[in-house]
Amino acid sequence: MTKLYTILRIAFCIVAVALCAAAIFVFVYSGWQWGLLCVVAAAACAGLMLFFRRKQTDREREENPPAPVGNFITGPIHKNESESDENKNARDDT
Repeated sequence: MTKLYTILRIAFCIVAVALCAAAIFVFVYSGWQWGLLCVVAAAACAGLMLFFRRKQTDREREENPPAPVGNFITGPIHKNESESDENKNARDDT
């Protein structure tokens, strides 16, 4: 599934860049309304590219979760513990 997201990201990136390049000629030869439409379409493709990038990173993180925080000496570090508790535990160990 992540391969599909990668392909979609690349495809929408290429389409967005092509639309931006074509927008210059569209502005010159067809008028500002059609040029603005071309720019909006390029922005939509760029948004879809970012959406699929986010989906791909979420899927990769789900399949391969990050390593746990902490080490083999201190164990996992919990965010909800206060610093005074950590200092008290450090004094008890010595």
